[in-house]
Amino acid sequence: MKWQRPKFLAALVAVALVSVVAVGLLSRGEDDSFEHRLEWAKTHTGGAGLASIAKGGDPDGGDNQQALVGSKGEKERTPVSAEEESYANRAYPETEIPFFLTQTAQAAFNEVKGRAVGRRVTGEWSLLGPQNAQMPGALTFRGADEVTSGRVTAMVIDTTCKPNQCRLWVAAAGGGVWRTDNALSGSPTWKFISGSFATNAIGTLTLANGVLYAGTGEPNASGDSEAGLGIYKSTDGGDTWTHLASAVTALTTPGNGTYTGDAFAGRSISSIVVDPTNPNVLYVGSARGVRGVSSVTGGATSNPPLARPPFGLFKSTDGGDTFTFVWDGNSSVRGVNKVELDPSSSNTVYAAAFQQGIWRSTDGGATFAQIKTALAPTFSTDRAEFAVARLSNGNTRMYVGEGATGSPASTFSRSDNVATGSPSWTNLTGYATSNYCTGQCWYDNGVYTPPGKPDEVYLYGSFQYTEYGGVSNGRAVLYSTNAGVAFTDMTADASSDTTPHSIHPDQHSIVTVPGDSKTFFNGSDGGVVRSSGAFKNIS
Repeated sequence: MKWQRPKFLAALVAVALVSVVAVGLLSRGEDDSFEHRLEWAKTHTGGAGLASIAKGGDPDGGDNQQALVGSKGEKERTPVSAEEESYANRAYPETEIPFFLTQTAQAAFNEVKGRAVGRRVTGEWSLLGPQNAQMPGALTFRGADEVTSGRVTAMVIDTTCKPNQCRLWVAAAGGGVWRTDNALSGSPTWKFISGSFATNAIGTLTLANGVLYAGTGEPNASGDSEAGLGIYKSTDGGDTWTHLASAVTALTTPGNGTYTGDAFAGRSISSIVVDPTNPNVLYVGSARGVRGVSSVTGGATSNPPLARPPFGLFKSTDGGDTFTFVWDGNSSVRGVNKVELDPSSSNTVYAAAFQQGIWRSTDGGATFAQIKTALAPTFSTDRAEFAVARLSNGNTRMYVGEGATGSPASTFSRSDNVATGSPSWTNLTGYATSNYCTGQCWYDNGVYTPPGKPDEVYLYGSFQYTEYGGVSNGRAVLYSTNAGVAFTDMTADASSDTTPHSIHPDQHSIVTVPGDSKTFFNGSDGGVVRSSGAFKNIS
């Protein structure tokens, strides 16, 4: 369906909102008023960080007051806020809390918890509620009651999903990992399955050959994107987990010292990719994450104390016991945000790094060459997201969505042969896709092509508030069936002319039902929504 006017461009009919039951700790209040959303979008990078971003700086770096605990960029509260004082007291006589103390505290807690096993318990706790985070219409953007949750960062769906039994896993920025076994039912039931994790900050989920991987730490570059503590693996769908050692030994990198330990401790994991021909080969992308989020906003720092692991691309050949640092993102100051393998050759690796565009390795990560330059190379917030698919002629197609802070506006492009040589790119940016992730592409930006459907692509980003209910549905989620030439706006459905069901702003993940590329689950700052897969033209 082509992009057309007036009023609604094109929409999905009967998109049913499906909530994740209290998926996690909210990193900010979920006030859905228009004014609040605009203000939050302006400040989400972190107070004084906006000025740093505007001049190409790093909003997580030392020049940003919001990097201080509890600062919020307000000079009169720096450096004597209650949060900073508490952190300093716990770190004393050091100035930072090192990894080993965090790990020791976790081990001590687990030991104390274990002492209670088999002993008489004098009392038990039960949840009083609420089970659902019900948001009254007066506080929602569209004026109708909704169920909402905290920020969803990643999702993965079982390849055997069918109407009466469909397993879906959901990861939250601050609420761990959740699972439902009836994702296609009218009211899915959810179970929290990551209680054994050392952190609730989750960045990515991967399901490969029945094995589930959860990468901790949110890589979305915001002031409350919390760093993680490594990778967890489950062979039983998330009922039990093992923490991967992910060891590096005497790894020396510029600015990080010589480090031995977990390659991802204090970092945020953006991608976990498993070689389909050898499950012992893993590629993992990592990025910056803040260490400690205060009750106000923002984190203590995105730099763990020395010595520390670098961020970039790591490779394991023993199932995650050990890793080798293979690429530093061309010296990206934020890290690697996306990794995929070529669908025809698992020795060909594609990776995108903040501010550095997209790169390719044809030798399993030994060397890399740039295949697409960055849109805004002077901005550390430039983020290119991509998806690859195998064409019928055997070539590899790549879709790319890229942007930074809104100027230049975000773009959408495609190449139909990226596996070898120097790819040629077609800029498909039109009204539908122009500026789709507005001024925060470093935060909410994604591209997804359903498996086996190379001509279909989903592009998702922020939200066009001034267009909603007028010339578009908000352009938060866009869908194309002709290889990105034209798009349908999927952000609102056809359930009502005045208060249709709509997708919450700020998108982070999309998955489709196997065998049904039009029925999708979308993860955003407001939780999870599910489409019906049926269409109606209401232009």
